[in-house]
Amino acid sequence: MQEFDTVIGLEVHVQLNTLSKIFCSCSTKFENPPNTNICPVCCGYPGVLPVFNKRALELAIRVALALKCKINKKIYFERKNYFYPDLPKNYQISQYKMPLGENGELSLRTGKTIGITRVHLEEDAGKLIHKENYSLVDLNRTGTPLLEIVSNPDITSPQEAFGYLTCLKLALQYIGASECNMEKGSLRCDANVSLKNKGASALGVKVELKNMNTFKGVRDALEYEIARQSKVLGEGGKIFQETRLWDGDIQRTEVMRSKEEAHDYRYFPEPDLLDFLVEEEFMEKEKPFVKELPHDRYKRFLDIYKLQESDTDVLISEKFIADYFEEAVKEFNEPKKICNFIIGPFLEQVNTFPDRFQSVKLSAQNFSKIVKYFSTGLLNNLAAKKVLVLSINNNNDIDEIIKKEGLSQVSNESELKGLVEEAIKENQKAVKEYMDGKEQAIMFLVGSVMKKTKGKANPKVVKELLEKAIK
Repeated sequence: MQEFDTVIGLEVHVQLNTLSKIFCSCSTKFENPPNTNICPVCCGYPGVLPVFNKRALELAIRVALALKCKINKKIYFERKNYFYPDLPKNYQISQYKMPLGENGELSLRTGKTIGITRVHLEEDAGKLIHKENYSLVDLNRTGTPLLEIVSNPDITSPQEAFGYLTCLKLALQYIGASECNMEKGSLRCDANVSLKNKGASALGVKVELKNMNTFKGVRDALEYEIARQSKVLGEGGKIFQETRLWDGDIQRTEVMRSKEEAHDYRYFPEPDLLDFLVEEEFMEKEKPFVKELPHDRYKRFLDIYKLQESDTDVLISEKFIADYFEEAVKEFNEPKKICNFIIGPFLEQVNTFPDRFQSVKLSAQNFSKIVKYFSTGLLNNLAAKKVLVLSINNNNDIDEIIKKEGLSQVSNESELKGLVEEAIKENQKAVKEYMDGKEQAIMFLVGSVMKKTKGKANPKVVKELLEKAIK
């Protein structure tokens, strides 16, 4: 089969972190019942006038700055005309000729830079809920502020697309622009993919892929579509410009419609919104929020804290974790020990909470105290984990918990010697096995002493006393 080069461009729609919609004061809250976050403006009633949300512009400029875009200071909107059941006005207020930002870039973890074609503001449509033989319309999302981020066709593989989306999501979360929750629809992605002859400059016919609700789904859909197009072209067939839907259940794409062009939408300036200029002072206020992006923080963590790359990946995967780590290190300057306890017991607990980090009430300062007590021998591993469990949802005083629960580790040799002698007398078989060279047998004896102290004994001290006594 003939070899081809893959060309991929991604269109990401991000819901901006505003309390109200982009052109009216309706709530953007996700959990509210259907058709309760609506008003005459977002429902497109005759005679109503939109009012632009200043907060949406602030966050959009913040994103454009983070992506190193050239920002167009003149702001004006256009009507993008099309009919769909969940678009009550039969047009969408968007930006076409003059996007907010152009010619930006995003650095991937691999070191490659992906160009950003444009970043523009627009309003969202509603949502269709399909039943067996009818559909329901929920207009709660109508008018939700969106930022569309369009990449250059610089992506050359499904895995690279996955990496781009991961880096973009992290950057948006770090600057506070969006929650990027795909399950709630606050981040959605369409992909354009085409194949061209190996080494050729002329691009092939592109196909747009929709209905991908996870980053893995984007990767899987691209892998399928590349294989499909490669087979068609390899057999002498022709690729048509069209939109295809990804069906994750059967792992294949299906034709949805032929691809629209810009003229199909009959763009024209939005007459109900005034054009205006963004002042330099307005943009300056957003620059402090984009000083350190995830890519920069990753390099700084490696340089300053001397952590392993895999550990650093976990720490910067959520801004909450990275901030928490740095606050804890300020209190107990042992980065590796703090990192190990975050990646281990801390995240083990957090991952059991439905709302994850929102449930964490334990301050980074108190967390660092737990790690310090474990490191200095005041708490053994089990006791430290128990203190964490008892404090993570309430931030209770760590010393009080230890005192109340009697969790202080016993390291005093004189207190442990008698228990060590008892363990040796009661477990002669394990003693013989150890003396015969079975090193692991000593841990059975350590466990016996730990049981006698209800887990309070320092296992390292116990092991040393057992080895000394047996010898």
